[in-house]
Amino acid sequence: MIRLGILTMMPLESHSYFDEMAKRTKEYNIILYLFSPLSVEPSTQMIEGYRYENSNNSWKSERFAIPEYLYDRCFYGEDRKSAEAQSVVSWLKSKKNIHFLGYGLPNKWRLYETLIKEPAISPYLPSTNKAANAEKILAELHKHNEIILKPINGAHGFAVYSLKKMDKKIKIRTTKQGTIIEKIFDDTKSVSHWLENLLTRQIFLIQPRLNNLNSKKEPFDLRIFLQKDKQGIWKEKGRAIRCGKKHGLLTNISAGANVISYSKWRESTPYFNHDYINQELDDILRILPEILEEKFHPLFELGIDIIIASDQSLWILDMNSKPGRKIINLTEPQQLDTLYSAPLVYCSYLAAQSKDAVSN
Repeated sequence: MIRLGILTMMPLESHSYFDEMAKRTKEYNIILYLFSPLSVEPSTQMIEGYRYENSNNSWKSERFAIPEYLYDRCFYGEDRKSAEAQSVVSWLKSKKNIHFLGYGLPNKWRLYETLIKEPAISPYLPSTNKAANAEKILAELHKHNEIILKPINGAHGFAVYSLKKMDKKIKIRTTKQGTIIEKIFDDTKSVSHWLENLLTRQIFLIQPRLNNLNSKKEPFDLRIFLQKDKQGIWKEKGRAIRCGKKHGLLTNISAGANVISYSKWRESTPYFNHDYINQELDDILRILPEILEEKFHPLFELGIDIIIASDQSLWILDMNSKPGRKIINLTEPQQLDTLYSAPLVYCSYLAAQSKDAVSN
C-alpha cells in the first residue's frame, strides 16, 4: 500500500476537496492521512493526525509514522505557528525517504530575479522592484503615474495597494473585506510617513499598474490551471476569466470577483486577435512549467495568472504552486472528478518511478 499524507494547517476543519480525494483512495491502493506540520514529532518521527477509513467513509484519529509521500496544502500567515510549520515542512523536504508531490515555489521576488534572466519568459514579466523605502516607491510612482504594491509572499490579494498621482496629490487604494478603501494625501511628506510605516509590516514589491480594465471598467485576468498526469506530463485542466469589481484592484474570487469561461469571454471580445493571444498562451504554457522546475524544484500543479492588457500584450502576473480549484468548479464542474483523483494518480506515478529506480 502507498501511504500519502496531506499537510494542512487546519486538519480539524471541513475539507470537501480532501474528503472527495479520500473516497477515491481504494481504487489506487492508497492509505490517506491528514495532519498539521505542527503535529509532527521530530524526535520520534511520529504524528498525531487522521487516517481515512474506507469502510465507513470517515477520518479516524490515529498516531502514525510519517507517510512516504506528502501533498502540501498549507497556507501560511505571518504568525508564529506558520513560521514553525514552515520549518517543519522544510525539514520534511530535506529527508531523502520522503517525497512531496510538489516542492513549491519561492517568494515573488526570487521568482522574478530568476525568470527575468530567461529570454523566453522575460518579455512577459512586468517590471518589478523591491520596495526598499518610501523614496524608492515614490520614484517608481513618478515614473509610471500609477503603481501596485504587493507583498513578497502575498496570496489571495491580501495587502495589495494602488498608488496613483493626481496632480500634486497621491491616492492610495486597497481592498478590505471586498470593499475598496482609499486615502488621499496632499503632499509627499505625509505619504512618505505612511509608506515607511507600511514597510515595517512586511516586504513589498513595486509594479506598474497594467491596463487590464474591460469595457465595464472591471479589472480582469486569465487564470490557467495545470496539473501533471499519470505519466508526469503537464496538462491544462482549465482556464477562465476572473472579473473584479468596477474600478477595483483585485481579480481574486475570494475578493468577490466573478468568473466566466474562457470561451464565453472570447465570444464577447471579437475586437481582440484571439489567434495571436492563443499562440502566445501556448508558448507560455509550454515553456514556463519546464523553466520553473529546472530552476527550482519538481512541481505537481500550477495556477498561472495572466493579464491581457488593452493593447493585447500578455503579462504573467503570478504563479501559484498551491492553486485553488474554484474556476473549474464554476466553469467546468464535469472536470471535478479528475481533479479529485489527480493527486492520487500522480502519487501512484511517483511510487512506480521510485520502485523502478530501486529495482534498477
